[in-house]
Amino acid sequence: MSDQISRILKVAEVCARTGLCRVTIHNLRHKNDFPEPIKLSAGRVGWFEHEVNDWLARRASERSAA
Repeated sequence: MSDQISRILKVAEVCARTGLCRVTIHNLRHKNDFPEPIKLSAGRVGWFEHEVNDWLARRASERSAA
């Protein structure tokens, strides 16, 4: 990670960026196949933008390797 803190994405932003629904993100997290969120407050989580971008890049490279 760079010296600066990465932007935090809300769940709706993660869904829009990945094309996945909340349930799919939850299921992938529990299979250790998606970045873990950080707890922001009671009932609110967020994801580091760079971790979501890295996950998407890995998925894209898997596709091109196949």
